[in-house]
Amino acid sequence: MTIWTPDIEHRDGPLYRAIADAIATDLAGGQLTAGERLPTQRVLAGELDVALTTVTRGYAEAERRGLVSGEVGRGTFVRSGPEDSPLSPGADAPIDLTPNHLGPWAHAQELADGIARMASRLPGAGIIDYQPLGGTERQRAAGAFWMDRAGLAARSDSVLVTNGAQHSMAITFATITNPGDTVFTGKLTYSGMKSLAHLLRLKLKGLPMDGEGIEPEAFERACQAGPAKALYCMPTLHNPTGVVMPATRRKEIAAIAAEYGVPIVEDDSYGFLLPDETPLSAYANEAYYMAGTSKSLAPGLRIGFLLPPASMVDRLKAAISSTTFSVPTLMGDVVAEWIFDGTADRVMAWKRSEVAERQRLAQSLLGQYDDVSHPVSQQVWLTLPEPWCTSEFVNQAAMRGVLVSPAEDFIAGRAPPPHAVRVCLGPIADRRRLEEGLRVLADILGQPPEPCQVVV
Repeated sequence: MTIWTPDIEHRDGPLYRAIADAIATDLAGGQLTAGERLPTQRVLAGELDVALTTVTRGYAEAERRGLVSGEVGRGTFVRSGPEDSPLSPGADAPIDLTPNHLGPWAHAQELADGIARMASRLPGAGIIDYQPLGGTERQRAAGAFWMDRAGLAARSDSVLVTNGAQHSMAITFATITNPGDTVFTGKLTYSGMKSLAHLLRLKLKGLPMDGEGIEPEAFERACQAGPAKALYCMPTLHNPTGVVMPATRRKEIAAIAAEYGVPIVEDDSYGFLLPDETPLSAYANEAYYMAGTSKSLAPGLRIGFLLPPASMVDRLKAAISSTTFSVPTLMGDVVAEWIFDGTADRVMAWKRSEVAERQRLAQSLLGQYDDVSHPVSQQVWLTLPEPWCTSEFVNQAAMRGVLVSPAEDFIAGRAPPPHAVRVCLGPIADRRRLEEGLRVLADILGQPPEPCQVVV
C-alpha cells in the first residue's frame, strides 16, 4: 500500500502550513479523495523527517480549514473540502471556463478567520464612519509596500486605495480623457477596458501585437498618425493571451511614450504571478500603475492600489469622491493586515504553485493549439486549427457543457478577430473537473466541425 506523502519541499512558510497546503492541493488535484485515511502522524513525521508536533499542527490546520476530520481511535480522514458556497455550481452545471480568477481554496478558512478577528478588533464607529479619500494611512502604506516589492518606488502619500483595479481604471480614464478621445491598446485587450471605453465614449485603437506584446514600431506609427490620451497595456500575463512583455520591449514602449507625450496606464492585475518582472511603469516618464487583490488574493476582496503621477493625486481623489467616496473600512484594513503579516504572501505563493500545475495540465492536453501562454498564466489562448471558426467551436463546446470566451470579446475596434478562444484555468475548484472540461475541448479540436444546416 502506497503511503500518501505530501510535497512540501518548495512551499513557503512554516512546515505545518505546508502540510495543510499540500492536502488542499492534492485534494483539488485528485491525489487525495474524500474519505481517504491519511497516514498516522508518527508515520508521516518519519516519511518527511520532521518533528511529530509539526505533523500534529499540520493536521490541525487542515482540520481547521475543513479539509480533514480526526476521529479518536480511527485516524484522520480526508473530507470533500471546505463547505461549498451557496453560489457554487451544482454537478450538473456547465464547466464555466470564462471567469479569469483563481479562488484561494487552500486558504479559505484561514482568510475567513482573519476577517472575523479583524472585525472583532474594530470599534463599531470605525466600521460605519466614512474613511479618508484614497484610504487610511495604514492602507496606503500597505499599498506602497506592495508596489515597492513590485519594483516601484512608492511613498504612501502617492498611493491611492480604490475599490479594485477596475475602479482604478475608471477614475483614471475619467480624469485624463474626454468623450471622443483616442486611447491606444493592444489589438486584443481586456474586455473590461472595452466596456469602460464604451461607458466613457472613448475610441479604442488596437495596435498590432506579436509574441512579446504590443509592437513598438506600430505604437510609434500610431503616435505619429494622430494624438492619443493614453496607452492602456497589461505587460505581465496579458489578458487574454497570457503573453509576457520582456524588459527590452517595455523600455522601448516607455521611450516611445515619453517621446510623444503619451501617458501609460499599466494594469498589473496578474503581476503577482511573476513577482520578478519589473513593471513597465518603472521605465516610464508618466504612468498610472494599478494592481488589486481580486486576482491576487480573493475575488470578493475589491481593493485596488493606484500609483499615479504625483501631480494627479488630488484630481484622482476627487474622482474617488465622485464615484465611491471610500473603500469599506473592514475590507481595506483586512488587506493591509494580510500584506503586513505575511498572509498575502502565503496565498500568492499557493496561487503561483496551483496555476503552474493547472497550466501544465492544460498544455498536456491542448498545448499544440497554444504557443503564447506563459507557464504561470491562469489562462490558455487557443488558436483554432482549420477549418474551425470561433463561433462554431464556442457553440460546440457549450453543447457539450463547457463554456469558453471567443476572441471577439477582446478585440479592440472593428478589426476582424482571430479564430481563437480564451480558456481560463482558475474558476473550477476541483482540478479533476477542470481536466474533464479540457479533455472535452481537446476532443472537439481533434474532430472536424459538424456540418451546418443548409439554408435555402
